[in-house]
Amino acid sequence: MGILKHANDHMHYMGEMMRRTDTDPSKASGPAGEAFLRGSIVRCLFCKHGEECREWLEEGNTHCDAPAFCRNAGHFQNFRDNR
Repeated sequence: MGILKHANDHMHYMGEMMRRTDTDPSKASGPAGEAFLRGSIVRCLFCKHGEECREWLEEGNTHCDAPAFCRNAGHFQNFRDNR
């Protein structure tokens, strides 16, 4: 897989995961919001569970926590708890 396709796929997965877990980065502005997004992107880009993520998203899960395999699961939860 080419690096650009990998990055594009993972950014799509991350956006969908955030939407489905009700993680709205617009709730944090300024440096806190930027740091949250930067951390989320790095975790997602280096994740080895892209296929599992795609399958989980295809199942149509919404309004729930991210699955355990998601490198951002705790990061998203902390963000939602502290907004």
